[in-house]
Amino acid sequence: MAKSNFIVKEKLKKLRVEKGFKQTEFAEKVYMDQSQYSRRESGKVTISDEEWDRFALALEVNKLEIFESESRTINIVNNNDNKDNSINAFEITIKAPNHFFDDLNRKMDLIINKIGGNQY
Repeated sequence: MAKSNFIVKEKLKKLRVEKGFKQTEFAEKVYMDQSQYSRRESGKVTISDEEWDRFALALEVNKLEIFESESRTINIVNNNDNKDNSINAFEITIKAPNHFFDDLNRKMDLIINKIGGNQY
């Protein structure tokens, strides 16, 4: 069975807990039932811009203090034909928040610059 990975909205959860709200209380404050809110906080359901605004207003913070972008997925696929016509194939899927990819891109640029840039 396939396992689904969700990106928990850690900043939102942390601030909600710091402000003393249980999920049920906070959900009522933002006009949702607890299960609807839980799916958003756990990353199972995308949070709309309007919902981010409501959450920030309810927590009395700027939206940027709690906002976390949705995850982005990168698929890397390699199919190489061997001399005997057999196929070696692999696929890597990375699902993570956007800030992960920003950091990864910076590190890759650093490595490329250290090894001499455009060798390929």
